Amino acid sequence: MAVNVRKRTVISVAALLFLGSLIWNIPAAFVWSLVESRLPAKVTVTGLTGTLWSGQVRNMQVGGIEQGALIWSWNPGQAFLGRLGLDVAWLPRNGRVDAQLKMGASSLRIENANGRLDAATMAALNKAPFILGGTWLFDVPLLELEDFERVQAAEGRLVWQDAAGGLPQPLPLGHLAADLGAEDGWLVLDLSDEGGGPLGLRGSARWRPAEPMHIDARLRAEASAEPTLTQGLGLLGRPDQEGWVQWRARLQ
Repeated sequence: MAVNVRKRTVISVAALLFLGSLIWNIPAAFVWSLVESRLPAKVTVTGLTGTLWSGQVRNMQVGGIEQGALIWSWNPGQAFLGRLGLDVAWLPRNGRVDAQLKMGASSLRIENANGRLDAATMAALNKAPFILGGTWLFDVPLLELEDFERVQAAEGRLVWQDAAGGLPQPLPLGHLAADLGAEDGWLVLDLSDEGGGPLGLRGSARWRPAEPMHIDARLRAEASAEPTLTQGLGLLGRPDQEGWVQWRARLQ
C-alpha cells in the first residue's frame, strides 16, 4: 500500500512539474495568436521571440505604421490577484516609454507609464502631413481599459516640451500640456499651455480605442508669436475680442 502511495505521489509531482514547465514555456507567438483578433486596430509584429513571461518584438506596426520594438518581463505578484502582470518597455525610434501592464479577463491596466518620445520622429513615422518638433513627456500613473473599448479610469499628465509644428518649417509653440481623466468610457484630456510661450491653449479632447479624437479648444497667438502663427490661426476662424480662435476637430 505504501509503495502505491509513493508511486502516486511521484506521478502527481511529475505531472505538476510537466504542466508547470509547459505553462512557463508558453511561446509568445502562441499567446499573440490568441489576443491579436481582440485588439481595436490591426497590429503586425516581426521578430517575436521568447515566452509569455519574458520576450520581445523587434518591430511592430499598428495600422500599417511602424511603432518600434517592445520588450516585456513577467511580474509574478499579479498572479495572486488573478491577473497577468508584465513590465514593458516600448522602444520606438528616438524614444522610450516604460510601464506596467496588468491584464485581467476583460480589462487592461497600464500603470506608471513614464518616458519620452521625439515629436519629429513620431510625426514622420505616422506620416503626418506636417512637421513637428519638441519632445513628448509621459507621466501617467493609471490608464484602465475595459474590453479594449472603454476607458474606465485615467490619471496623469502629458507635456509637449518645446512644441513646434507647421510647414515648411515647424513654428515654435511653447510648452503645451494635457491632464488626463476619464468620463463615460472616454479618456478626457484637459488641454492648456504652460505660460510664456507663443501659443495660448485652453480646451479639452476626448478619445477612446477605435474612435477618432474629438478636440474642442481655443487657440491664441501671444505677443511672442511669429506672424506666420498669427496668420495660420486666422485660417481657423475669426478671433474674439481677446484674440481667441475656436478650434473643433476630429483626428483619426
